[in-house]
Amino acid sequence: MKIAVASSDGKTVNQHFGQACHFLIFQIGKKGLEFIELREKSKKPVYDHEYRWKRGLDVIKDCKVIFCRRIGEEPRKELEELGIEVVESKKETIPGAITQYLTLMINGIKLEGKTEH
Repeated sequence: MKIAVASSDGKTVNQHFGQACHFLIFQIGKKGLEFIELREKSKKPVYDHEYRWKRGLDVIKDCKVIFCRRIGEEPRKELEELGIEVVESKKETIPGAITQYLTLMINGIKLEGKTEH
């Protein structure tokens, strides 16, 4: 399972989805949590400030989850329509946020609506 994280420092979930310049991509597999790559958003200009978040959609379309500090309702809906779960995280570290999320999944706790950690 691939997970995208909006982070400016590579250590914490600290970026708003629409403001992130790039996403860190992690893979969860037999080796546990593994960093795969950093994906830059398209540099193609977005003239309508309201839709700058759309540049992030193609970058993470193969991920199952996106962790970010905050996200607007419109991008949340669009990501969920693509089958990407949105997690607004208040955890300080990326591993801490992902571990808490996975623990909830393993314990069968269904995350509904606005997910916050």
